[in-house]
Amino acid sequence: MNPRQRSYINKLANEMKKWTQEDAESYLNVFSENGTQTALRKLNGMYALKTTESKTKFDKYKVKKISPTKQQKKRKARLMNWKRYHRLDVVYSFLDELERDYPAICTVTVIGKTVEGRDIKMLKISNSDARNTAVWLDASIHPREWITTAVLTYIADILAKNFFQLPRSITNKDWYIVPVLNPDGYEYTHFHDRMWRKNRAHYGDSFGVDLNRNFSHNWGKNGEEGSSDDPSSVFYRGPAPFSEPESVAVRDTILFSSTPFKVFLSFHSYFQLIIFPWGDKPEPCPHYVQLLQGATAMARAIYDTFGMIYKVGTTKDLTYHACGTSTDWSYAAAHIPFSYMIELRSRKYKFRLPKDQIMDTSLETWNGVKSLMEFVDKK
Repeated sequence: MNPRQRSYINKLANEMKKWTQEDAESYLNVFSENGTQTALRKLNGMYALKTTESKTKFDKYKVKKISPTKQQKKRKARLMNWKRYHRLDVVYSFLDELERDYPAICTVTVIGKTVEGRDIKMLKISNSDARNTAVWLDASIHPREWITTAVLTYIADILAKNFFQLPRSITNKDWYIVPVLNPDGYEYTHFHDRMWRKNRAHYGDSFGVDLNRNFSHNWGKNGEEGSSDDPSSVFYRGPAPFSEPESVAVRDTILFSSTPFKVFLSFHSYFQLIIFPWGDKPEPCPHYVQLLQGATAMARAIYDTFGMIYKVGTTKDLTYHACGTSTDWSYAAAHIPFSYMIELRSRKYKFRLPKDQIMDTSLETWNGVKSLMEFVDKK
């Protein structure tokens, strides 16, 4: 019963103390809006009020017909949208709400804790078919790349709400989605330094490890070329491979999964690239042609959406020397055959992509991911 209903019933109760038997009988037989008589009833302990007027001396009251409507539990309004960039609490509340709304396919788990004690949350979307393979998607390993988190929440929303209407190339996979892999850094970019790249671990007089240099495959190779041992550098690789809880969370989730991973996608910005191993050497990886074909399928789908051009190729060829990256590790150590780093928009705005481009970027990226899933199933 809401406050308005309660106030109305209290008024009736006070007036009834003055009623005679005749008053009560005349008041209980009232005319409803459609002209038929109805009796005032109490149903399931709730009063649902609907306006009509009696023809008794109590006309000053608007008697409302009782209906046994079930009142739904009030829910917190959904705060997530793709018109702006959101803080960590909004992103996490959104994941939890998907789990509540779609419990048959959505599960939220905490896969690790950051150095500042924040949860690293992962959403798994799956129909629980034992024959499925797995897809990994992470964002904001470099927290200044806000568009990546926005895109992954969009993909999560599409998957959860439309899962059983999507093609088999989507539903025959378990989706592991981490929208914010670096929560400490992500929050730091909202309050202190918008351009912060690392996590918030404290080493010596400096803060932060570049998490995309902290994976074990060829960690620290080539000395200062591809990563750094200087804690003050933005490319600081950490004191040892997997020294950071964020990279450990990725490693353990993937390696201890009972479902084999076939696709690994780590989202970055802003070069508009789809890149794959290797990052530390010029030689092509064993599955170079296959990876190139998959990247081309994604780039074509992205272009067909809004005309955005994404280049494809190896990390070393299209960017710069990079050692200890997540994609090199996922390909070489975790043996995930389709391992990509996707650099989203935009060269023009760099890390400060305007919020009015969030939806377009999300849609074109989703189309690219769908195209990759179709390609993967043909191999």
